[in-house]
Amino acid sequence: MEKVPHPYTKPRAAAFMPAVMISFFSLLTSFAAWSQGVTATAKSDTTTILIGQQFNLRLELTHSKNQSVPWIEIPDTIGKLEVVQKSKIDTLASDSSVLVRRQTLTITGFDSGFYVITPFRFAFSQPGDTAEYAAETDPLLITVNTIPVDTTKAIKDIKGPVEVPWTLADFLPYIGGVIVAALLVWLIYYLVRKYRKKPVEHVPVVPSRPAHEIAIEELKKLEEEKLWQQGNFKSYHTRLTDVIRNYIENRWQITALEQTTDEILAGFSKGMLTDELYLKLKYLLENADLVKFAKLQPVAYENEQSLANAYEFVRLTASIPAAANEKKEGAA
Repeated sequence: MEKVPHPYTKPRAAAFMPAVMISFFSLLTSFAAWSQGVTATAKSDTTTILIGQQFNLRLELTHSKNQSVPWIEIPDTIGKLEVVQKSKIDTLASDSSVLVRRQTLTITGFDSGFYVITPFRFAFSQPGDTAEYAAETDPLLITVNTIPVDTTKAIKDIKGPVEVPWTLADFLPYIGGVIVAALLVWLIYYLVRKYRKKPVEHVPVVPSRPAHEIAIEELKKLEEEKLWQQGNFKSYHTRLTDVIRNYIENRWQITALEQTTDEILAGFSKGMLTDELYLKLKYLLENADLVKFAKLQPVAYENEQSLANAYEFVRLTASIPAAANEKKEGAA
């Protein structure tokens, strides 16, 4: 009896033909790459990640030392996957004639799904050959999963801030700040006290000789120097008022050298000077102020009158009892 072929025998054979052809051509391509001595591989340390996780992809290119195969430029994104980091290209020598070059890529994904990392293509040529060759890596499939959510449980509110108890370490910065601030305040206070110019309190020195004798001697010296006759009006009247001011300090213990004309005149209360002596002192001091500050050039009579008033003021006040100073203080 003649055997009848099974009805599905030919279709089954035909179905395997495309796969066989693809495998054959892949084998030919691999053989062509091997024949040129260049191979490229891409290996991932995982095929499944969660959103935001990272994985490493290692590219490796092997070729002979006498071949020049340029390394490809790696983009910042591969489809929807992002290249986070690229290592430097390391070159290794497996033997005396073969070089192995490697680079590691750190990749992540922020969208869930299935992503294909297409082959990396390394193009090169042979010396003396115009044809272009290429070595390609195999494609890789990466799965990016979302964080699993248990839908059987109720949705909960966002947890509020957790209160952490205070510790000594939390207070140390504040304690240190207070100590530093206190030290700065103390240092400023110390420096201000140390370098602040203290006002010099002028204490009249009571001479061993009577004040009027010293004043008369100084007036005679000034008269003999003939300063105003030489045109030195300012020096003359300055010296003249200094003699009278020193006399007032030594006679009544009034700090006349540090006071203005108005302050000196106001310091003599009623009963200390007669009206005539008061006017003579006022004329002497005010005329000197005009010469010193207003650059007045008095005539000869005015210069002589100021000196005469100074002599008379000293002589007439020399007999006034020292208790007059107590009257002044009581009146003040």
